[in-house]
Amino acid sequence: MTTIRAARTYDAPMLAELNGELGYPANRQQIVARLAAIEATKAACVLVAEDTHGRVVGWLQVAQTAQLTGDADAEILGLVVGEAARGAGIGKQLVDAAEAWAHAKGIRRLRVRSRVERERAHRFYERAGYTCAKTQRVFSKPLD
Repeated sequence: MTTIRAARTYDAPMLAELNGELGYPANRQQIVARLAAIEATKAACVLVAEDTHGRVVGWLQVAQTAQLTGDADAEILGLVVGEAARGAGIGKQLVDAAEAWAHAKGIRRLRVRSRVERERAHRFYERAGYTCAKTQRVFSKPLD
């Protein structure tokens, strides 16, 4: 049985490890600072999946977005399940929890972006009822 709950600072070492599996290395201190910033917004949350031994085996970040081009929606900003725990339905539980979070805020659409090479993730989201709405390029510029 997996438990889905809000992330806490004491989860930081496992969240950092999972970040590495996702391809975004981070240390405990960085995760603690990032969690504090996310919690302060009240428009986003990080959910964790905890196994029966109390070990965090996955996380999902969801955030509410406001924009002039449409009604408020929510977006999954990140999702990872540890390699050893994949295929057990934990990702689906996290997505279901994100959908419930968005629904409780009165949000009527949840979106997710997935890198083009993450074909396994694309199939996961399609099985969860998501459809590809568009493709795009993401541009970034470091601000020194």
